[in-house]
Amino acid sequence: MADDLAQRADRMLSLWSDLSMRHVALGGGCACGTGGISLRLEDFELDIVGYLEDVGLRCDVLEVVDFFNALQKSAAQDQPLRHLLHEVQQDRLPGVVAEWLLPKIERTLTSFFELHGAGAKG
Repeated sequence: MADDLAQRADRMLSLWSDLSMRHVALGGGCACGTGGISLRLEDFELDIVGYLEDVGLRCDVLEVVDFFNALQKSAAQDQPLRHLLHEVQQDRLPGVVAEWLLPKIERTLTSFFELHGAGAKG
C-alpha cells in the first residue's frame, strides 16, 4: 500500500510542478478598464493546504486531527503542498493520514488541471 501511495504522490508532485508555473488571469474582462491581475497557480498553495488543514481538523479520524494539530504547531514550511506530498512519497506519514490526505490532494489538483491544464492558456 505504501508503494501505491508513493507512486500517487509522485504523480501529484509532477502535476503540481507543471500546474504551479501556470498563470491565472483575474479581472481581465472587467468593465473598469484595468488590465487585470495575473497570478501563478503556485500562489494558491497555501490556500490548498489551509483547506486540507481545516477539513482535517474537523474530520472524525483521530490520527488526521492529531497530524494537523501538530502541523499547526510546527514552523511554517516553504512550499507546504510539496512538503506534504514528499512526506507521503517517502512514507513518513502515518498510513491513515496519507490515505486520508492523498485523495483530497488528487481531487484538488485534478480540478486545477481541468481548469488550467494542458489546453489552458498561461
